[in-house]
Amino acid sequence: MAISRLNKLFGVGPIGMSISLVLLAIAVWVDRVLGHSAILTNPTPLKAVGVALVIIGLGLSFWSFWTLRNWWAKDELCTMGPFKWFRHPMYAAWITFIIPAVALYLNSWIILLFAVLIHQVWHQLVIQEEKMMLEIFPEEYRLYSTRTGRFFPRTRNR
Repeated sequence: MAISRLNKLFGVGPIGMSISLVLLAIAVWVDRVLGHSAILTNPTPLKAVGVALVIIGLGLSFWSFWTLRNWWAKDELCTMGPFKWFRHPMYAAWITFIIPAVALYLNSWIILLFAVLIHQVWHQLVIQEEKMMLEIFPEEYRLYSTRTGRFFPRTRNR
């Protein structure tokens, strides 16, 4: 497999973001068509949790980028910072924290369901990226993937 510099830099991020935005737009449309399926009648607590999750997600996203920026130039596998626990912390920040936060902030069961389902889309997308990483760092990435979670920290090693 020929690996382009852009693919190496961005992975499946651009295509995943595009798919996620289209699916989010569909979820918002379905929510409106169904008359907004509210989670709570008083959404204030959900909004507070949503804001907290956005802060956590943005923090994880910036920490991931900050950690990864030097490793891109060195062509080495990054296993420091958030990459010590997650193989894809930038994606995890969005699909595990920020998208569910939007669902909670908007107080919508439909968008919360979308937030759960989008994980499956991303699990399929990152398979391509993980194959690329195995090609670039065969043994190192294989070992790394046995001790880290994809989007959630692994609680125990295999």
